[in-house]
Amino acid sequence: MTATLAPVVVFAYNRPLHLQRTLDALAACRLADRTDVHVFADGPRKPAAAEAVDDVRRVLAKEALAGRFASFQFQASEVNLGLANSIIRGVGQVIAAHGRVIVMEDDLLVSADFLEFMNDCLVFYAADPSVGAVTGFSPLASLPPSYRDDVYLTYRNSSQGWGTWARVWERIDWTAAGAERLGGDLGLRRAFNREGNDRYDRLRRQLAGRIDSWSIRFGLSLFLQGMGTVYPAVNRIANIGYDGTGIHSGVGAPKNEVIAEAAYRLKPLSVSPDVQKAFHATYSGPLRGRLLRDALAWWPRASGWLGR
Repeated sequence: MTATLAPVVVFAYNRPLHLQRTLDALAACRLADRTDVHVFADGPRKPAAAEAVDDVRRVLAKEALAGRFASFQFQASEVNLGLANSIIRGVGQVIAAHGRVIVMEDDLLVSADFLEFMNDCLVFYAADPSVGAVTGFSPLASLPPSYRDDVYLTYRNSSQGWGTWARVWERIDWTAAGAERLGGDLGLRRAFNREGNDRYDRLRRQLAGRIDSWSIRFGLSLFLQGMGTVYPAVNRIANIGYDGTGIHSGVGAPKNEVIAEAAYRLKPLSVSPDVQKAFHATYSGPLRGRLLRDALAWWPRASGWLGR
């Protein structure tokens, strides 16, 4: 374990109860008392959100006095930046100062060994050109029987409890200009979708301005640079935001909400085709849903053409 630990960045908006649970879980981690925590709290989108936003800031002000972390700082925006802009700016600010970072949002619970696992991964894979990010989340309740290692590599990034380095962040193309390569290359699109048919759909919606996702742009850049994300075989993160309170998470059940501590051995990794197939099955969804998404993506263009 490195003597200098990666800082943790938490992004919050208008869910004080979720945020409190997230901070409590993080504070219960081993190494929490040696970890610097930075929180970026976004401003209200609408006047109706102002009260909940103020409640979040009260939670943060109280935490700043609690002494549960090596240091605790928060920045409260007066305007609403949106999650994508908040993450791009906030991570960029912290990673420029520290060289690596662990990123969380305000609806995540983590296992007691989360910080140990993340810091170990950030040290072990720091110079590995095939790794662009690490995460404590695993969407797979169990790995394929053929796979026996404690960690695995995929080309699908995770937006839940993840970490990266300045060497990666500085090379991300937030304009997603590389999407043109996928549009003209069926083989490349299929490779991009190998761990879920939703990926190219999300990218198209991003380019059309229907969503504002930092994650799909980050994932596209990693993919085009041949970099994957290291996941644990044992999930260490539960998302408590699938209750209708989140701006992006909606309502429903997360892919895997069972968290646990587990011994692990890190090693150089290559992508397992069996793990890719398991990811594809987890994230692709039924054909009917994919066809509907395609129709919704096509309709604005078609209706504009028909209206001429």
